[in-house]
Amino acid sequence: MSYGPPPHGGYGTGGYGATPPSAEPPKNYLVHNILGILSCLPPVGIIGLIFALQINSKWQMGDYAGAQESAKVAKTMGIISLVAFILGIVGIVLYILFIVVMIGVAATAPTY
Repeated sequence: MSYGPPPHGGYGTGGYGATPPSAEPPKNYLVHNILGILSCLPPVGIIGLIFALQINSKWQMGDYAGAQESAKVAKTMGIISLVAFILGIVGIVLYILFIVVMIGVAATAPTY
């Protein structure tokens, strides 16, 4: 009886010891998640950043399936973070436009 992992990397097509599906690790979406931290949803950005930082180390250790799962989560969190960042910028621009319009209306209103 032998102990340890099965031969040839064993538990299917992915996991430790398996051959990499490609020469490079998956995209890590690091920039998306950093922008998410700066947006109105920092917890989502932080979660995405944690998963994005795990991708390269899992890939180098041979956990190719784990690296791809981390990339999938990082991508999802990155998209949510990026949308929140864009909506935050649009909200700030609309708020500034509203203030400018209100100042213009107040300046042109007749005084009695």
